[in-house]
Amino acid sequence: MTIGERIKYYRLQKGITQEKLATELYVSNQAVSKWERNVSLPDVSLIAKIAQILGVSCDALFIDSLDSVEKELREIIKKAEQISIDDREEYKAYVSLLEKTVDRFPKACSLKLALSEVYLKGIDFLDYTENNYVEKIIANGEYVLNYSNELSEWFRSIQLLCYTYRITGNLDRVRELASQMPTIEMSREALMYHALPDEEYETGIYDYIKKLLSTANAMASVLVYPESTEDITDLINKIHEKIEAKLK
Repeated sequence: MTIGERIKYYRLQKGITQEKLATELYVSNQAVSKWERNVSLPDVSLIAKIAQILGVSCDALFIDSLDSVEKELREIIKKAEQISIDDREEYKAYVSLLEKTVDRFPKACSLKLALSEVYLKGIDFLDYTENNYVEKIIANGEYVLNYSNELSEWFRSIQLLCYTYRITGNLDRVRELASQMPTIEMSREALMYHALPDEEYETGIYDYIKKLLSTANAMASVLVYPESTEDITDLINKIHEKIEAKLK
């Protein structure tokens, strides 16, 4: 049973109409109707008041429903990460599904990020400009920066915003956001190698450098112009060879 279904159940048990519940909560009748039809969720700040009016505990409204919502969102986000742009119609259908889900859960930062990442995959489609994907990515990203308490979401948002603000030509905002990210030498992966025993430390550092080079190689095609990619790849391969020789 969802939160909306529980609100409806306890409301009817209490003999309260949708209109009366809406009046006591200072919301519209349509808002209550949407909750009960699972179109949207009540704001978190209203939960305690809803429970009080219906004569139940807050837990009574949330048992089972929170788990089911979180499971649904996890499944949708997982699918979003796997979506391919090879099938244009499948891509458009999934964008539509994600947009409708965001409308249902407008405060779910992880969902906004998933949608933005799917938008970004379609950069070569006409939909990208026709449907204002750039503006939507920026709106979602800025929302996450303002409201998310998850550091991983915050970092992902900055990455997306840097890519997107560059498209708009707002390089000042790119610099402002990029300056808030940790530098490579302060990253978790880099610092972890300081925990290695002496006999593993040097090998570990070289291993980390190899991972950085692999990342640089993979990113070369999106960081530089295509005609320059080959030169950068050659340079990275030469550095790889020197590191392999050092480890031998």
